[in-house]
Amino acid sequence: MNRVAALTLGLLASSAMAGHHDEVVINSGTELRDWCKEESEATLIGRGLTPFNWTASYWDQVNTLMVKGQWRTTSGNLIVECSVARGAQARFASLSIQESQ
Repeated sequence: MNRVAALTLGLLASSAMAGHHDEVVINSGTELRDWCKEESEATLIGRGLTPFNWTASYWDQVNTLMVKGQWRTTSGNLIVECSVARGAQARFASLSIQESQ
């Protein structure tokens, strides 16, 4: 199984156990940026990686909030992308983690 698929499966499993945290409503790019950082960091730590030096930018595309961030780890850089409809609960947000190329 490739690394991206493994991270995605891990995220799905951790999201199912998150509980009330998934009920938080995301209304702004800064809220999605913070959610994206927390969720991706937890996923990477759960995979035995030590993320550091988080950087991110965020923007709106019509009614969709978007974040593109990057973590550094001892094994390289990882790109994180998140999106959600403005006003949606966090459980509807998407998160993608890929190795930097």
